Amino acid sequence: MELKTNRKQAITLTVGNFKGGVGKTTNSILIAYTLAQKGIKTLVIDLDPQANATKTLTLTKLNQDEDGILTFEKTLMRGIADNKIDDLPIKIIDNLFLMPSTIDFEEFAKFLYQNTDNQTDEDFYFSKLLDPIKESFDIIIIDVPPMSKEITRNAVTSSDYVLISLQTQEHSLTGAENYIEELNKLNEKYDLNLTVVGLLPVLLKNTGTVDEYIIENAKEIFGESNIFSTIVPQMERIKRFDINGITNHDRHDLKVLQKYNEVTDELITRLNFYEKEVN
Repeated sequence: MELKTNRKQAITLTVGNFKGGVGKTTNSILIAYTLAQKGIKTLVIDLDPQANATKTLTLTKLNQDEDGILTFEKTLMRGIADNKIDDLPIKIIDNLFLMPSTIDFEEFAKFLYQNTDNQTDEDFYFSKLLDPIKESFDIIIIDVPPMSKEITRNAVTSSDYVLISLQTQEHSLTGAENYIEELNKLNEKYDLNLTVVGLLPVLLKNTGTVDEYIIENAKEIFGESNIFSTIVPQMERIKRFDINGITNHDRHDLKVLQKYNEVTDELITRLNFYEKEVN
């Protein structure tokens, strides 16, 4: 499926929820991987100090080149401090690049307080650094930690769209509500023209009544059209990707990748709809 946009810069998408452990990183990297397979030049920006996206994609690269050695010339935090991040992206596979994170990114909030004079400068600090990079990609996906308002605000002000990862548990639904409330505040304050492209359900159990209940509740709260019709089932193989990187060696791998092909096709369809509205 083709991504249709008249933008001269990348579409930028943050994957978020204020609740942790709801599939944000998994959705970010597997959607990015699938976009790359479709020939869409994609950059994943890991803004989480835990660096889970960085770890999985690094392993993915090493799987492609077993004799390769992957080193980072400088950390994301160092790049921000140097006011230069355009040299950070590293190639993972064809059309897929990563801006890696490391534990020192925990200093980001402190850095903002020490190097900005007002709330607006603080909230748009990363956006100004990212703008020059956007011309080099078709789409940029930003992975964020669950509860850091400084990182959330900087990711959102850098983005055109937000995808909310919604695991079928009550705390995830509450996290999504609080997250959207924060998005609305930022949208109103800065006139961002930010769009929530949808909420992607990730099942906690494949046959659970609670899962059905949460999805129905989400439809009532957010509107049925805002909930992805494609649902990510609970799949054990995804956990192995965290250990070994993304692979396509057997039918279990292919089952996951096929599901994320469906997710990504729906995402592209939604993006194309909103991009048509913009243009």
